[in-house]
Amino acid sequence: MTVPARRGRELPNTRPLPEWVRQLAWVLDDAFAVPGFPGRRVGVDGLIAFVPVIGDAAGLVVSVVIVVAGIGAGVSVPTVLRMSRNVAIEATVGLVPFLGALFDMAFKANNRNVALIEADLADRAATRRSSIRSLWLTLVVLVVTFFALIGLVIAAIAVLVWLFARWF
Repeated sequence: MTVPARRGRELPNTRPLPEWVRQLAWVLDDAFAVPGFPGRRVGVDGLIAFVPVIGDAAGLVVSVVIVVAGIGAGVSVPTVLRMSRNVAIEATVGLVPFLGALFDMAFKANNRNVALIEADLADRAATRRSSIRSLWLTLVVLVVTFFALIGLVIAAIAVLVWLFARWF
């Protein structure tokens, strides 16, 4: 494991990921087997997501702890941003009643983030490139979605104007 140093040299990583971070992610995303579905597991995070507002807030706070642990382990900025995006996706979709909790159980942002931390610590350059590509893709999707929503609003206004013009 290496950490980039100044002037292009790489130094060994002296801050490996603590074991409690892996255990926390496991408890949050994989602690319980789902009866009737072999190999499918859910965690505390998915279960508390069924409690409106409080469950989502608690899950968000604990997920941020894993991101902070990644920062403490020395992951790169693009990887931190990608981890934050994972938490934001899970928290945003988690606001939808019931379906958000099901998404939370399937998406498993905490396991994804621990895997990102471990990948970054093992091969910083490859993970950095992968994270930058992923963040660019996210930005493109957000921009396209924004303009699509603007187009839908303009189309809806045009239809309303047309309907009112025909009726009055």
